[in-house]
Amino acid sequence: MHRRTLLKSVALGSMGIAAIGASAQHAMAQTLAPHRRQVKIARVEAFNVPESTFVCVTADDGTTGWGEAGHDGGAITVKMITDEMAKLAVGADVFDAEPLWSKIYYETDEMGPGGIASQALAGIDCALWDLRGKLLGQPVWALLGGRYRSEFPLYGSFSIGQYSTGRQMTPREAAAKAEELVDEGFRAVKVRIGIREENADPDPDPTFPVVRAVRDAIGPDLPLYVDANNGYRVARAIEVGKRLAGEFNVSVFEEPVAAYHYQSLGRVSDAAGLMIACGEHEYTPYAFRDLIIQGRVHLLNPDVSKLSGITGGRKVAALAEAFDLPISVHNARPTLLTAAHAHYVASCQTANRIQEHPGNRRLVELWPFFKNRISHDRGVLTVPDTPGLGLDVDEAAVRRVQ
Repeated sequence: MHRRTLLKSVALGSMGIAAIGASAQHAMAQTLAPHRRQVKIARVEAFNVPESTFVCVTADDGTTGWGEAGHDGGAITVKMITDEMAKLAVGADVFDAEPLWSKIYYETDEMGPGGIASQALAGIDCALWDLRGKLLGQPVWALLGGRYRSEFPLYGSFSIGQYSTGRQMTPREAAAKAEELVDEGFRAVKVRIGIREENADPDPDPTFPVVRAVRDAIGPDLPLYVDANNGYRVARAIEVGKRLAGEFNVSVFEEPVAAYHYQSLGRVSDAAGLMIACGEHEYTPYAFRDLIIQGRVHLLNPDVSKLSGITGGRKVAALAEAFDLPISVHNARPTLLTAAHAHYVASCQTANRIQEHPGNRRLVELWPFFKNRISHDRGVLTVPDTPGLGLDVDEAAVRRVQ
């Protein structure tokens, strides 16, 4: 029997076990047992490509799944995957999603669950979901329990640069970039100010000249988000938030203070007078728990490339549902990460807000590594229906740049 046919038969057979007697259940279990762990992980590989780290997981029948790790520290991430995590994954059952994720997560937690380890595991985990979907002939959203939405609206996001380096867009340049995103079809725009913790409460403050120019460029009504990139302390953040809301009709104020200062964040959330978003710098479900309870944010921005993959992201989705909070993902990469987020958003009940997208024109140098594309159409992303994540990697092209 062909493996894919066998796996479908096993899944259907498992659903029927509950309807038959105990003796028949035992007999069926004995019949299915030899196949239960038939599909094994044979190989885990990681590849540095421009601006990204791709991961390939190969099953023992030769089927491959592809995922994207976090993009910071590419060479270190590759080493973490190949030297530490691959040996924990090889030989494991492809379909042991939670047990395998937990095994790798806790075996490597002393090497940085708030950074490299989480970003590395994210690539493996997303590749495994892609692999499972291909083996079963199903899109990943179906394996995650179904989809709440088959398409969703997007906002375009851009950064004016790093305040600390002085290399920043002028307000006029920022306005032109915002207009470009609107022309591309996005339903909202987010401008990232790039202040960072080490420059908190900057003087002069680049925020208001930039936001004024962007608002003038996109008109009074298009939703506008501002990301301070951890740029203020409490008193100033509250002052800035109130002015953004009252003077510039800003809808969302993201990371107004350092992400790890949950008590400070809670004070801003209570007083700033507009929706406060946070979450892109949280690497664990436990951090999201504290962010929700102590930071009292109104909008969660999980990123599966930092949350140890889709499996880690599902845990945050459960928290969001339990605390009745909306999800709007942080998504800075247009290829495999956008695909992973598409399936994640489709499967999350509370991900019913507009979602982030880097734009079809950003990082176009990554698309030669793929045989097809996933892209938005006038600010709407359609969730792939094809098996796995929906992207067909040109493996030869990836290997040529190593």
